[in-house]
Amino acid sequence: MLVTLLEIKEFLKIKLDNDSEDDRLNSINGYVSSLVESYCGRAFASNTYTEYFDRGITSVFIKNPPIISVNEVSQFLGDKYDALGGPGPIGQQVDVDGSSHIISAQGDAKTTKRIKKYGTSSLALDGTGDYLSVPSSDDFDFGSDPFTLELYTRPKALTDHSMITRADDDSNYWELSYDVTNGVIFKSVEAGVETNYVQGDVLTVNTFSHIALVRDDSEFKIYKDGTQIGSSTASSNTIPDLNSSLEIGRINISGSEKYYNGNIDEVRVSWIDRYSSNFTSLTSPLTSDEDTKLLLHFNEGQNKNNITDFSRKVNEFVWYGDTGEINFDSGRGGGTPRLGFFNPRQFANYANGVKVNYTGGFANVPADLKLAALEMVKVLYKGREGAKTVRLQGDDSTSHELSMDGFPPQIRRVLNLYRLPM
Repeated sequence: MLVTLLEIKEFLKIKLDNDSEDDRLNSINGYVSSLVESYCGRAFASNTYTEYFDRGITSVFIKNPPIISVNEVSQFLGDKYDALGGPGPIGQQVDVDGSSHIISAQGDAKTTKRIKKYGTSSLALDGTGDYLSVPSSDDFDFGSDPFTLELYTRPKALTDHSMITRADDDSNYWELSYDVTNGVIFKSVEAGVETNYVQGDVLTVNTFSHIALVRDDSEFKIYKDGTQIGSSTASSNTIPDLNSSLEIGRINISGSEKYYNGNIDEVRVSWIDRYSSNFTSLTSPLTSDEDTKLLLHFNEGQNKNNITDFSRKVNEFVWYGDTGEINFDSGRGGGTPRLGFFNPRQFANYANGVKVNYTGGFANVPADLKLAALEMVKVLYKGREGAKTVRLQGDDSTSHELSMDGFPPQIRRVLNLYRLPM
């Protein structure tokens, strides 16, 4: 709905405690919202949408602007959709240092389409020798600086298991793990001495939970689905710089190896404290920016072990919030231009169809659009001439025309500002 029942009553100067015509007003309100969206060719409410486009020409325009965020843009390769690297959180180009990491699947680690949080698939690990290995890199040397480790975890059993770890040996390591006694934990050990420790709360079997371990300048915190679990731990101790690989689903400590049994989706390692207080539970895949050092979507499909790191796979498209345009290559990404006399300029590697998942619409209905909707409600409520032929619930005497012709021109002028080309 573009307006609320309370706003309608205040606009029509109906006493708020008078509910005798609520049914009729709600019916009029629903009709007006439907008519406006039909006339403008778009939905206005903020929501997550998926759209498909024929061929990847230079730009596509989504149907429900403005864009709040673009969660994924994929090109169709004949048998699957391949996700493109995206821009920063407001659609801008991102400058990043370094290159994406090579991910090695160990044991029977592979993706599955049957269970996933977002996208096509998730990582499936069976708890007996399965894990991912990421070569040693200073991207994973956090020292005393802020950082964030996060992922979606869906364990099959609440046993001791590791999620994201790095271990040189039994005396030098750090781990984000689950402990049957203390729940989610993060700890670091240097020269055999535990230097940092924070614990959270229990997980739920066979249910995806977003877990984020955050270190700001002086504290460690753990969040589960946007809510801090456990207490903050104040610490100025550094995280030890190690030489080992980063591992997902295992910690390599002799005599105490812990493997993960379940599904993992959307892993991100960042050089920033992304969450400083409780936040709204996430509703879309994680994205990349200048502070992202590892990003795994696990959208490779069924039984795949060639996992892609998206942390540096950026700028293959950018987007513009107000206009709803998604541009496939601004000259710095991976597009290959192709010119022709009879065809518009295309990028050869975006020519097989495009899928866009985005969050669009208005979080708050613009004031002029809301006023136009209220005026339309008033026209129907008062039963003015020119708006007749459809009956509304609770209204047995007046019928109204299913068109815009019965409304004043100033209303249509406002709606034309939000009307998409047909």
